[in-house]
This record gives sequence, C-alpha cells and structure tokens, in this order.
Amino acid sequence: MASLAPVTKDPLALDLTELVEHKTMVLASQSVADVYEFFQKQPHEFMPVTAGGKILGMVSRGHVGFLLGARFGLAIYGRQPIHEHMLPQHLCIRRSTPLLEVFVTALSRQGEYFYDDVALMDEMGTYLGMIPVQTLVRLQSQMISDQVRLADSQRRELQEKNQQLFRSIHELRQSRGRYEILFENSALYVVLLDRHGIIETCNQRLENLLYRDTVSDGSKSGNLQDLIPPGERARFANLLHQLETHAPEGAPNTAEFTLSLPERGPRLFKFFLNWIQETGQICALLDDITEQRVMERRLQQKEKGALLESLVGGIAHEINNKLSPIIGYADLLTDQVRGLSHLSGLENYCLIIRDSALESAKIIRQLLQLSRPHKIEMSRCDLKLLLQEAVDLLRFRLRNADCQVTFDVPDAACFLMADATQIKQVLMNLILNAADALDNRPNRQLTLRITPSGNHFYLQVSDTGQGIKPEHVARIFDPFFTTKAPDRGSGLGLSVCYSAVKQHNGEISVESTYGEGTTFKLTLPCGELVAAVPASAPRPTLSIDSILKSSRVLIVDDEEFITSLIQEALKQKLGCRIDKAGNGQEAIERLLENHYNLVLSDVRMPTLDGFGLLDWIRTQQPVLLPNFIFITGDAGSTELNQKLESSEVTVLRKPFDIETLVQVCQQKLMPKSAPALHYPKNNLIDPSFGRSLVSNALVP
Repeated sequence: MASLAPVTKDPLALDLTELVEHKTMVLASQSVADVYEFFQKQPHEFMPVTAGGKILGMVSRGHVGFLLGARFGLAIYGRQPIHEHMLPQHLCIRRSTPLLEVFVTALSRQGEYFYDDVALMDEMGTYLGMIPVQTLVRLQSQMISDQVRLADSQRRELQEKNQQLFRSIHELRQSRGRYEILFENSALYVVLLDRHGIIETCNQRLENLLYRDTVSDGSKSGNLQDLIPPGERARFANLLHQLETHAPEGAPNTAEFTLSLPERGPRLFKFFLNWIQETGQICALLDDITEQRVMERRLQQKEKGALLESLVGGIAHEINNKLSPIIGYADLLTDQVRGLSHLSGLENYCLIIRDSALESAKIIRQLLQLSRPHKIEMSRCDLKLLLQEAVDLLRFRLRNADCQVTFDVPDAACFLMADATQIKQVLMNLILNAADALDNRPNRQLTLRITPSGNHFYLQVSDTGQGIKPEHVARIFDPFFTTKAPDRGSGLGLSVCYSAVKQHNGEISVESTYGEGTTFKLTLPCGELVAAVPASAPRPTLSIDSILKSSRVLIVDDEEFITSLIQEALKQKLGCRIDKAGNGQEAIERLLENHYNLVLSDVRMPTLDGFGLLDWIRTQQPVLLPNFIFITGDAGSTELNQKLESSEVTVLRKPFDIETLVQVCQQKLMPKSAPALHYPKNNLIDPSFGRSLVSNALVP
C-alpha cells in the first residue's frame, strides 16, 4: 500500500498517482474461477475489470467468494466471464481530478460503497492503478490536522503582526473554505452548539442521521436536548454549563447520552465536547456506540454466566451431599416408626423433615437450571397448567402493562410428553414479548388459546400491540436480532423458543399486522406416558433374596454421612455386605483385595475422582462396568456434566430417596435370568423435583 508521508506541499497539487496502492487488474474475458484464484494470490480486496486497457467496472474479493461459495456456485458461475459479475457501482477518477473533488466524490458515498477502493485512469481512460479508500481517509484526516494547525498559526500571526492583517484574513478565509469541505465529509457526526445546546451548524452526516430539514437560509437549527430522554437532559445541560464556566484545556470532555432518532429509535452515542473560547461555542463529535455496548454486555453476561455456573455447581454439590442423608435417614426412620402406635407422631415429623429437604433440593435444581440449562427430559405435563403457571409468574408484569388477559382453553387437561421447564420458558418468553408490545397502546388485549386437534395441541399467544414490520418478520427467530432498545432485550428470546419447540418435534410461526397486533402459533405433539411401577409389584423370590444377601457392595464417597446412609439402607433393605472407601484410590485398593458385585461412586473426590475410578474399572475389571453407579449432587460444570451423561453408566442424582436407591441397586445385583423390576427407564420421578433422579439406567 502506498505510504502516506506528511504533506509538506499544497495537498491540492498532489499527484494522484502518488496515492496508488497497486496496478493489478483482471481482464473482462477471464472466468470467475480464474479471478478467484488470482485473488488468492493477491492481498488486494478490489481490482478493476479491463478490456483493451480501459476500465469496464470493478470486482471484489468478497463478491467473487460469495458467488463461488454458494451452493453449486462453482458449477454455475465458475466459467462465466468476470465482466458479467462486476459490482453494481464503482468509482473511477481521472488523474487530473482535483483532490477536493476526489474527497467529495469518494468519501460522500453511502452504505457499503463507502469502503470500495477507487480506480485511477488517465485522460484517455487507460487504467493507472487503485487508490485505497483508507488512504483518502488518512489524507483527509492529515489535511484537517494541517489546516487546524495552519489556522492556529495564522491566529498568532494576527496578534504579532497587525501590518499583515489583510493578507492573514485572506489566507484564513481560504483555510476556512477548505476546512468546511473536509468538515462536511468527516467520518464522525460533527456539530457546533451554543451554550444552551442549540445546533448552530452540523455536517451533512449528522443532518442525514437526524432527518432534519434545513431552513430557508440554508442554516441548520434545533435543540439537541430535544433528542435526549427527559431523565438525562439535566445532566447534559449541566455538562454544557461546566464547559462554559470551566473550559478545559487539552483533551475534550467525554460523556455518553442516548438520542431518540426518527425512524431508528434510541441509539447510544459517545460525545467528545470542547469549548471554543473564541466563538463561545461548543464543538461536539458524536460516535454511535450502540452495537459496541451490546457486545460488551454480552461478554459481561457470558463471564457472569461462567462464574454463576461455577458457583452454583459447587454449592449444588455440597448442599445435595448434606440433603441426601437427611432424606435417606428420614426414610429409614419412617420405616422403623410406621405401625408403632405410641410413636405415631414421629412418622409425621419424619415426613415433614423429608418434604422440607426435598423442597430445598428443588431450589438447588432451579438454581442449576438458571446457570446451566438442562438437557431435554420428557415427562407427562399439562399444557393448560403450564400456561396458567407462566401467567401467574408474570402477573406483576402484566398488571404493570395494564392489559386484559383472556383464556380460551378446553375444560379437560391437555396432556403432552414434554420438558415442562423448557415449555414454560417458551410460554413466558412469548407472553413477555406480548406485554412489551402492548406498552403505550390504547387497546391492550392478550389472548391465550389452546386448541386440541388429533395428535397435536395448537397454542396461540395473540396481542393487540404494535405488531412487527413486514421486513422484520422473516428475521425474528434469528439469534441476536431484536427491534427493542439495547436495555430491553438481547435478541435471544425467540431463537431460544424456536430451538426448544423444534426439540419437542413441534412448530412455531408468527402472523403480524404492523400497527394492529401479533399472533404466535405453537404446534406441540401429544404423547403417551410409560406406565409407573404398580404398588403391587412382585417381590423377589427367596433365591434372589439369598443372592442379594450374599452380594458385596463398595461405596466410594468422601462424605461419611453419604456412605453411612447407603450402608445402612442396603443392609436393612437388601442385606448386602458393605465396604466403604473415601476416594477413588482407596476404592482401587479394595477392588484389588476383594470381589465386588456393585460399586457406587461419587464424582468429585480428592486424590482420584469418580471418572478416574471408572477408567480404571473399564481397563482392569471391565466385567464390573455394568454394575457401576455414579452418585452425585452435581459434577460442577457443563463440561463435566456432559462427560457424566456420556459415560454410559447409571447416574443416581443426590438427594435421592431410599426407595429409588434400593430399586436401582437391586436391579443391578439381580441375575439376568431373574424376574425384572418393572420400572421405566429414565422415569424414576420425584414429584417435588419434576426431574429424573436416575439417568441411563440399564433396564432389561
């Protein structure tokens, strides 16, 4: 690229060939594929298309890559001549064109064409080379700086040499004319304000942004404070007053304000403000940082999410470890006092202790769901009940929106097989969006309708809000797309809804009339529930009881309460022989000394964790692998939980009840020829949790 040295001569006399970066070109007859290969060998982004040395148009690396990167792009476009795929707009200037005219022509282009390089040719139209637009911008910036320094130098000369007044004024007028040309083509929004915030003049870029009409004499007027939200106007006025009374020297004052722009809504700008002592004005440079702040918030949210996941995972592991013996010993105590009339009150106390511990475990699972959304787990749930619960949770928001909620649902329950947590989150997102759309609307109606039809349920969430613009309807399910202000939404809600509904083999669509309202439609399939364990399930035979009593079980956990609970439960219920180990290394020593029929191991332990123990068993005693069970409160992170789910062994989640523990262990210890216990795979459900206690159970 051409090196831009400091301008030591009149920049208007600069030869444009000095700005040329390269003279590379492609012929009009070359194929698209050849041009693509040519681009791969060149660092340039733009090249002219020529025929007989004359410029026909321009091609870019991105456009050629787009053509060939499309499906069947190489087959469709690869052999076509490049002149059929030139950019729709290109800029060619002659060598004799004045530099200021080049600035006006090149740097006033709008949209993506602003960044296109400029082709240089001689008076006969012969191609001379390419001038990068970055070079023009740098030259413009350097010229602005030079002109400002020149103006300052002229001011000092005026003070020192009165006899040169006329000549200095003439030169100053010339400099001012050049400055105004550059001022209008600045890449930033530039405005001159009086002490009250009235716009006295601004560049065309800011004028276009504000959609402001010029008055009859061509001047630009208006108060910038009118675009600032009322809550921030006092701060803006105070800043202007400080600039006037305590004019800073050196770096400009910086501040951030929101401007409500016509057709674009609220946008966040960074202001660079300087007090001009000589004219009593305030020069402000405005930079739109809306997208920058959105990305910063997303990064902060990601960091907070990682911290929350780590903290909640650790808390869940520790508290679940403490809850497990509470629930387990409460179950054992209940069994011992049940039927004893003189201790009948103790059974109720035990149930209260158990239920309270289960409620605590439910809170821990909700925290885990907040920090680390779970893998979809199906259970039977009532869509009508989920809808009512979602409305109840959002009742305060709906009351603030002052909207009337209408239910149109069947009298009967609407059962489906689904992940209740995910479906409820979808409903809450749709209702929240509807409430936001109803803000400042005269008629605020929210209608929730469920219609059963065959093997599906159709759910509609309809509002009488502002509606969605037609050009936005096709994008509303795209991640990070939002029409809300940056502080009102991240653009992820509807994309999460779309993903969750697709996971349930459902459909989600939208119908909207801008200015009248929006209806989201969900289609969810019905499902059948696997039959639960009957209360009269057959008891194991005596021969199986003998097998269970002769079995030997190894419990591996660094929590003494957990190992003692499991030891006591299995002794009472199954009569097994029990050994204990405090970590994976101790467990290996026990496994080398004795034969075991079943191993129950925690995941997170000192010295050697559960994964290390599992790897050792997989290589050294693989016959024991089907009878290995993980017991865990939480693995601690998304990565470890995914590793746990993919380990292909049974996982018993803490806190668990004694019945679930005994059923899982009994199934593992029974011989293959024994009668199977008829409890469904992945469906040992505790109603207090709404989540599976056992996953990947090896059920015949």
